[in-house]
Amino acid sequence: MRRAAIIVGFVFASVFMSSAALAQLPPDSSLTMGGRVWVTSGYTLHSISRSELRWKGVDSVVPELNVDFVWNRLVFMGSVGGGAINQGVLIDEDFLDRDHQARSSRTRSDVDDDGLFYLNTDVGYRALRWGTPGQLGFVDALAGYQYWHERYVAFGATSGFPGVVAAISSNAKVITQDYYWHSLRLGGRTQVPLFGGLSLKGRAFLVPWSYSIIDDIHHRRGDLRHDPSFHGEASGGLGVQADGGLTYQVWRGLSVEVGYQYWRVKSGEGTETASFTTGDVDTRLLENRTERYGPYVGVQYRF
Repeated sequence: MRRAAIIVGFVFASVFMSSAALAQLPPDSSLTMGGRVWVTSGYTLHSISRSELRWKGVDSVVPELNVDFVWNRLVFMGSVGGGAINQGVLIDEDFLDRDHQARSSRTRSDVDDDGLFYLNTDVGYRALRWGTPGQLGFVDALAGYQYWHERYVAFGATSGFPGVVAAISSNAKVITQDYYWHSLRLGGRTQVPLFGGLSLKGRAFLVPWSYSIIDDIHHRRGDLRHDPSFHGEASGGLGVQADGGLTYQVWRGLSVEVGYQYWRVKSGEGTETASFTTGDVDTRLLENRTERYGPYVGVQYRF
C-alpha cells in the first residue's frame, strides 16, 4: 500500500503548516485539523454462483488524518487513512449448487500481507448550533463520497476435502484479492457539550448506493490467467457507517477524543468474469460485503 503511505505522509505534513497563516481566518469560520488511530477488526465476503470466499480477522491499526472547515453554516469535511494487514484467515469454499448447500471443497489459508486505504469527503449544512466557541454544540446534515480499497494476500492451504484439493505449503502465495468501493453517504453528525470541557460527539451515515470492483489472482491455478484471474463488478446494495465517543478540550483549541467506529458496505448483484487461458466465462456475482470496526483515539486542533 505504498500509495496510501505517500498520501498520508503528504497530508500529515500539511497539518503542521504555519499557524500564523491560519490565524487570518475570518471570524465566521473555523478550521479544525486532527489525527486519529483506529484499531480495527475486519471481515470481507465475496460470493458468486458456486463459490464463496470469506476473509476473517483481517485486522489493521489505521492512522487517519482529517480536516474540517466551517464557513457560516456550510460544512466541508475530509479524511484519509490507511494501514497494513498482516493477519487473518481466508476460507475458500466451492459448491455443487447455486444455493451453497452442497459443499464440494473447502480450504483454509493464512493472511500475511498488504493493507487498506480510504478517502472520505463530505459537505453539509449546520442546522443547529449553540454554546460557546470553547465548548460548541451543533447538529450538521451531511452528504458525501467514500473511496475504500482493501487488499488481502493468502498463503498456503489446508484442505477439508484432500481428495479434491491438496494441501499447499504455508510459504506459497495462493490468492490475492483487491476490493474497491465507491460509495455515496448520507447522514449527519452532532456534538453535545456536557461539562468542564467534555463533550459527546457522534456521526452516522446511510450508504444507499455503492459501486464495487473485485480483482482476484489465483497464483497456483495454471488454467487461469493472472492479470487478473477473476474480475467482478456490482452496484447498488446498502451500508451503514457510524462512530461515537467523547471529546475533551485540553487547552484552547486543542482537544483529545476516544470512541468506537463501525463501517459496513454491501453490494447488490453483478457479474464476475473468469479469465481462463482458453477464454473468458461470465458468472453471477451474488454479493460483496466489507466490514471494519473498533475503538479509536484522536487529537484535534481548532483554529
